[in-house]
Amino acid sequence: MNARPQILVVLVWLCALAVPAAAFTNPAFTPLDLVKQSDVILLLEFTGVDANGVATAKVVEVLKGKHAGKQITIDLLAGAFEAQGKQVMKLIAAGQKQALMFTGKVDEEGVEREPEEIAYLHMASPASANWQWLKLSRYEPNSWDMEKQEQYMLGLWQGGTDMLLRCVRYVLADPNADVPAYCNMQWADGGQLRLGKLEGKVRAAQPVNLAGKGGSALFIAAEGGDRLFHMDAGAFRDVTAGHGLSSRSRVFAWSDFSDDGRLDLASWDGAKLTLHLAKREGSFSAVQCNTGDALKDGCLSLSLLDGGSRASTALVAATKSWPVQLVLRPGGEVESHPLGSGEFPGKELGVAGTCLVEDFTGDGVVDVLQLCAKSGLFYKGKAAGAFAAPVRALRLIGPQPPARATPKEPPPAEGPRAACVGDYDGDGLLDVFLGGPKDNQLWHNLGGGKFFDAYSLSGPVCYLARPGLAAVQSGDFNNDGREDLLVAYTGKLAPQLFFNRGFRSFEQAYQLSLRELRILPQAQEGQQAACLGDFNGDGALDMALVLANGEVWLFPRKVDKGRNLAVVAALSAASSTPGPVNVRAYKGKRLLGAWSVRAGGPGALIGTRHPATITLKWLSPDGKAHEKRVVVTDGPVRVLLDRG
Repeated sequence: MNARPQILVVLVWLCALAVPAAAFTNPAFTPLDLVKQSDVILLLEFTGVDANGVATAKVVEVLKGKHAGKQITIDLLAGAFEAQGKQVMKLIAAGQKQALMFTGKVDEEGVEREPEEIAYLHMASPASANWQWLKLSRYEPNSWDMEKQEQYMLGLWQGGTDMLLRCVRYVLADPNADVPAYCNMQWADGGQLRLGKLEGKVRAAQPVNLAGKGGSALFIAAEGGDRLFHMDAGAFRDVTAGHGLSSRSRVFAWSDFSDDGRLDLASWDGAKLTLHLAKREGSFSAVQCNTGDALKDGCLSLSLLDGGSRASTALVAATKSWPVQLVLRPGGEVESHPLGSGEFPGKELGVAGTCLVEDFTGDGVVDVLQLCAKSGLFYKGKAAGAFAAPVRALRLIGPQPPARATPKEPPPAEGPRAACVGDYDGDGLLDVFLGGPKDNQLWHNLGGGKFFDAYSLSGPVCYLARPGLAAVQSGDFNNDGREDLLVAYTGKLAPQLFFNRGFRSFEQAYQLSLRELRILPQAQEGQQAACLGDFNGDGALDMALVLANGEVWLFPRKVDKGRNLAVVAALSAASSTPGPVNVRAYKGKRLLGAWSVRAGGPGALIGTRHPATITLKWLSPDGKAHEKRVVVTDGPVRVLLDRG
């Protein structure tokens, strides 16, 4: 096992001593190298630690090599760093169980001598969120001495031991395994485009598939008047006036509410709900909706939902109390059904916020997760448009690493400001990323409506991303089949992109950093909205920004031949179910993850670095299982799930 980095990497590290070492991913020594060069890899479970610092652990599984004995001991106080050993003793005594041990002969310093057999031990869970890597030396066959905590190894992996275990299994099983150290993509050379400038407050930006084909329009929700930008004759143009769109949205949802196969817009302007119905010629006509008292206290979000027997398309409106299910008729009539009655059970959870409407349990039935300032309420879907009584979404909170100093800004309103979903660990269940006024969170989905906050166990994102997010969105922006993150800020910070190394470990995509590239300096004054979308139809996600000063900018991705391989899984606007539908993607037997797809939406872009056969699997609302094999060879392949 040769852990020596390349000389160039060492120089880069030495030139950046002002930045914590954990901020760097070492491209010269990744989990691929560690697994390959280890003679033996053991999955351990600590059973206890005595007053003298001797920890005992049983061998749960031999992942690689051969090992005799069912138990090992580690003397945590044998080395020169007694304080470090006592810290590990406390972690084990507090309930730290799982650990991974990698053993081999390592010549760390590169000197001329007989290499000694050492081990690296990884232990990190919600009880030890500072990613412990320990260096051990062998004392007897099954007895080891702790030498020190090995900070150098943080460049190899930052995250939970459970995720590292899955990563090791992946590397052992797949000879073509990839655990990237770079995002491996760039913006188009000189390609950033200024699309215009908006006055007034901007609420959101989102890709919208108005044409029903590859390539999306950019929709911007703004209190001064919503805007649509679309590629026309090879250039991006403001097509709002041409479509006759007169909405002024605080929150919104796109769907086919009139059942004519065209996308309509439901828009809440802070006082009333309006349907903007698409006409055959492409323009919109506005119809005011009669919501009665359903939204008398306002509307915090609108989310698409299969309404079941009452209607094929419905909405869930988030309020300060019970969420409300709305069925909108083309004439403006509204049927409303609160998701509960009586006293609202979330009062002790703080201010209620956005509702996320997704199939969180993976059973084909849509659920509702109502986000609150302190936790959330989970409404399990029983059938289309029907929900069980809410239960608290459990979150096990581990220690958080110290936050970096941030510029002094007026504190945002209480409660989550921005949220998105994505299967960040590739287990087939949708997780949630939250941007709050004081901290960010990543709710790892345990199934059954239970989550825990794994933010501190998710790689460098937990100390590189700052609080106070204006927007956050998931998307595979480097076409490798993993869900990445875009975050935008209300304060004086440039947006950031984080690529997923796999198994919920996010590193910053420095190759795309506007600050590092010295592109668009006004972006460092903050953003009002941001999103990812394939706006030019080339099979690669672009970035759209609305800056603090109202400027709208588009950053197309640079696409070289063979670098835009992807499956785009979508539902047409005329789909019999509006969704959302979870689509699982497989490459061979390996599950890449799950993506959420809505009727008429831009679809889920699932990338692949090399030509491959991708198998898509999903459940329709009637519980029927569907499967489709897609061969990707030389570019993006768009698949409409409702068209066979």
